Amino acid sequence: MSSYILFLLLGLGSGAVYAVLGLGLVLKYRSAGVVDFAHGAVAMFCAYVYIELRSNGELQFPWILIPHQVKVASSNGMAVIPSIVITLVYSAILGLLFYVLIYRPLRRAPALARVGASIGVMLALEGIAILNYSTFALSSPPILPDSPLHVAGLFVPSDRLYLAGLTILVGFTLAAVYRFTRFGLITRAAVENERGAALLGHSSSRIAAYNWVIATVLAAAAGILILPITTLNPGTYTLFIVPALGAALIGRFSSFSVTVIAGLVIGMLQSELTKLQTVWTWLPQQGLQDGLPFIFIMIAMILLARRLTPRGAITDVHNPAVGRPNRPAITAGSSAIVGIIALLLVSSEYQSAIISSAITACICFSVVVITGYVGQISLAQNALAGISAFMLSHIAQSLGIGFPFGLILAALCAVAVGLVIGLPAVRVRGVNLAVTTLATAAALDALVFNNTWFSGGYVGRHVGGPNLLGLNLAIVGAGRTYPRLAFGIFVVIMVALVGFLVARLRNGRMGRIFLAVRSNERAAASIGVDVARTKLVAFAIAAFIAGIGGGLLAYQEQNINPDAFTLWTSLTILAITYVGGVGRITGAVAAGALLASNGVVPTLLNNVFNFNQYQLVIAGVLLTLTAVANPDGMTKEMGAGMTKLRLKIVDAVRGQKPAAVGVTESPPASAPKEMVGR
Repeated sequence: MSSYILFLLLGLGSGAVYAVLGLGLVLKYRSAGVVDFAHGAVAMFCAYVYIELRSNGELQFPWILIPHQVKVASSNGMAVIPSIVITLVYSAILGLLFYVLIYRPLRRAPALARVGASIGVMLALEGIAILNYSTFALSSPPILPDSPLHVAGLFVPSDRLYLAGLTILVGFTLAAVYRFTRFGLITRAAVENERGAALLGHSSSRIAAYNWVIATVLAAAAGILILPITTLNPGTYTLFIVPALGAALIGRFSSFSVTVIAGLVIGMLQSELTKLQTVWTWLPQQGLQDGLPFIFIMIAMILLARRLTPRGAITDVHNPAVGRPNRPAITAGSSAIVGIIALLLVSSEYQSAIISSAITACICFSVVVITGYVGQISLAQNALAGISAFMLSHIAQSLGIGFPFGLILAALCAVAVGLVIGLPAVRVRGVNLAVTTLATAAALDALVFNNTWFSGGYVGRHVGGPNLLGLNLAIVGAGRTYPRLAFGIFVVIMVALVGFLVARLRNGRMGRIFLAVRSNERAAASIGVDVARTKLVAFAIAAFIAGIGGGLLAYQEQNINPDAFTLWTSLTILAITYVGGVGRITGAVAAGALLASNGVVPTLLNNVFNFNQYQLVIAGVLLTLTAVANPDGMTKEMGAGMTKLRLKIVDAVRGQKPAAVGVTESPPASAPKEMVGR
C-alpha cells in the first residue's frame, strides 16, 4: 500500500503544473473570453528562455532566420534568481504583446476565429522552438529543495510537496483577490457587462490585458518550476495544455480552487497509473497517462455542459462566409480534367506533389463540412483519417477485402468514431467542443495510434494498392516509375468526386439545414429541425470524407505509420483549411496546394529553399493573421478578384463599359426612397 501512496505523491509535481496552467486559462477566459490553446506553448518557450539564461546568459526572442538572441550575461550563465526574474518579466511583456496584437482585436470575433488564432500561436511557437532549439530533451538543476522527506513512513522528494503547496497558495490567493479586492470586483463587473463597466469608467480591454499578463506569468512560472522534474522539449510542454484544459473545464473556467484541486488530482492519477501498469499488466503500456485527461474532459462535458455557457458580453457577431457552388458537376469535371492534364505534363516530382495536395484537400473537405457548414469546431479530423488508414490495412489483411469495398468499410469505421466524437456536440458547442475534440485527438494519438497491434508502432502497417476489375491502380508497380500515372489519375478523380458531393450537399436540403443550425440552433429547432440529429449526421458525413482521405493517404504511403496522424497534423489540417477559407470548397483545395506536406507549393518552394522545416511556423503565422485580419479566409478575396476579372472580360467582349463589382446601380428617379440602397 505504501508504494501506491508514494506514486500518488510523486504525481503532485506534474499535477501542480496542470493546476497553474489551468489557473492561467481561467484568468484568460474570465477576462477576455478566450480559451487559449497556446498557453502550454507559451510555458514551453519561457522555459527555453530560462534555460538559455542559466546556461549561457543569452536572452531568446520568438522569431527565426534573423538573430534571435542577445547576450545579457557571461557565457557561464546567470544565477537562478536573476534568471527567474528576467524570465517572468519577459513573459509579462510577451503576454501583453500577444493580447494587444492578436487577442484584443478578436474580442468580438467568432469563436472559430479566437480558437484559430490561439492554435496559430501554438503552432508558430512550436515551430520556432524546434528550429531554434531542436527537439533534444533538456533538463535543469533543482530550483526548489529536493531532498527526500520522511512522510508517513515514505521518503518523498520535497520539491513535489513544495510545488503542490505553492500551487494551492496561488490558487486560493487568486480566489481571494478576485472575490474581495477592488480589482477582482472590476474584473467580474467587466465580464458580466462590458458596457456597464465602461459607463463606470473602467476599460474592459485594459482589465483583460492585466489579467492576460498575470496568466502568462503563471504559465512561465509553471514552465520553469517543472524543469527539474521532467525534460524540456517542444512537444511535451505544449501538450501540457490538454490536462490543464481538463482542470479548467472541471472548474467551469471560473473557480480557481476547483481548478487547482482538479489539476493536482489529474497529475496524481497519471502517476498512479504508472504503478498500476506494473500490477495490472492487461492495462495499455503506452499512452495511458496521456489519455487520462480525455476521461476528465468527457466527464466535465457530461456533468457540467449546461453550466459551461459562453460569456454573455462577448458574442459571435458572424460566422465565416460560406460559398455557394455554381454548376458543381461542370466544376468537378473540369477540375479533374485539369488535374489529369497536369499529371501528364509534369515530372514525377510534381506528380507526387499533385497527389499529396489532392489527398490533403480531401481531408480538408471534412473540415469544410463540419466547421464551415455546421459551425462545429473539430480538431480531430486528421485523427479520423488515421483510423480509416489503419483499418484499411486490417480489413485487407484480415478479411481479404480490397478496393473499393475495403476503402468504404474503413471510412465507415471512421464514421463510428466520428459519431462518438460528435456526441458531446449535442450538449456543447464553440470552444468547449474544440476542447473536447482536441482531447480526443490527443487520446487517439496516445492510446490508439501508439498501440503496436493497431498501428504497427514505428514499423507501421503495410497497405496494398487499389485494384479495380483487374486494373492495377497502385502507386508503384514492377518496372514502373514512381508514382504511376494510373494512381495519380485515380486520386484526382476520387477527390473531384468527393468535392462534387460536398458541393451537392451544400446546395441541397441538408446543406440548408446545416446552415440553419450553424446560424441559430434555437431558431432552427423552432421550425422543426432536430438539432442533435443534424449535428450527428454532420459529424458522420465529415468523418466519412476524412476516412476516404485517410484511405487514399494509406494507398499513397503504402506503409502507414502513426507519424502521419499526430495531434500536430490534426491541428495543421484545421489551420490550413481556415487559412484557405473554411466555408468554401476552394478553401480546402487551396489548403491542399499551399501547405500539404510535399504538396504543390511546398515542392516549388523547396527547390528554392528548405520550406518543409518552416512549414509549422508558416502555418501558425498564416492562421493567426487570417483569424485577425480576414476570418473568411483568403479564397473569398480571391473569389472577388476572379469575379471582377471575369466581368471585365465579358464586358470587353461585349464592347461595354466595365461595371463596378459590389456597388449597386442607382435606382430610377421614380423609385421610392425606401428602396434606395437595397
